[in-house]
Amino acid sequence: MRFFFVIPFIFIGAFLIGLTIDNIGDIGNFMIDIIGYGFILMAILIGSKKKENKQPS
Repeated sequence: MRFFFVIPFIFIGAFLIGLTIDNIGDIGNFMIDIIGYGFILMAILIGSKKKENKQPS
């Protein structure tokens, strides 16, 4: 179920990292890159959560 959230985050992050817009300048493109890396980082954090095993008592 987590992968339904992780895959779109990776695609959106990769799209934002690869996106460049000439009209917004270097600072705007840098901010878009930071947001893209944030999406990928969130995908990594969501995907790497380990399932806790409940041990019988």
